[in-house]
Amino acid sequence: MILTGETSNIVKTKYDVFLSYSCRDSGIAKHLASKLEEAGVRCFMAEKDIVAGEHWESRILKAIHEANRMLLLITPRSKNSLWIAAEAGAAWALEKDLIAALMFVETAELIEPIRRHQARLIETPEQVEALINELAPQNSVCKDTINGQWIDPLDGDVVFFKQSGDRVVGFYDYGSGNRKVGVYSGTIRNHSFEYQWKWLNGQFDGYGRMTLSQDGKRLSGGWWYRNNDKEIEHVEYHRVSDAMPAWIKDQDFKEFADYLKAD
Repeated sequence: MILTGETSNIVKTKYDVFLSYSCRDSGIAKHLASKLEEAGVRCFMAEKDIVAGEHWESRILKAIHEANRMLLLITPRSKNSLWIAAEAGAAWALEKDLIAALMFVETAELIEPIRRHQARLIETPEQVEALINELAPQNSVCKDTINGQWIDPLDGDVVFFKQSGDRVVGFYDYGSGNRKVGVYSGTIRNHSFEYQWKWLNGQFDGYGRMTLSQDGKRLSGGWWYRNNDKEIEHVEYHRVSDAMPAWIKDQDFKEFADYLKAD
């Protein structure tokens, strides 16, 4: 990606990104804009930012001026869009960064001047995450911290995690709200929490993986039984508090002290 413009201009802009897209890709654009905003990226999207009765051509030109860079959503449906080409041309004339986010389109298929700028693939969740990490303000990127209390809003499961470095231990309550049912232990790196789990009565155990959202407020993924890795339980936890719930005590973590202290 080629960076242009002074740092002072970056600070003063109203938007970090102007998202250019075809109306035929509206659903994809909304999802991408939502992920960007979640990561702290100030994103202009015509469909949500132009109010009823506003002169949309003037508003778009103003937003391009006010944006630090332009993100072009390019798919097989939109690669020949004249409107995307016009918005890209306006941004190019203003010496804005142009970043083509490609879905099943080759770089060679891009028109000038878009082709001259480094593009990014967004065909997989991992590629989308990489792009968002690249665009997100440094101070808004989650530092992979999952200390605290989390809840599954669907069935009321509660988990409290204690973390040291990338090592994590957590006790969970299987929906009762007053007892320890099982324990997680694992590591978290690059937003990925990989762990083993077991019921404290020894009846079941398994392993799993969850992904921490960019804003650090959600853990989503799944776990498997050790004796049946084809039966997947999907879970999503929302962060609710830093406080330790009443049904957990500091001594509960005592047997995991050496694990949490390990380098």
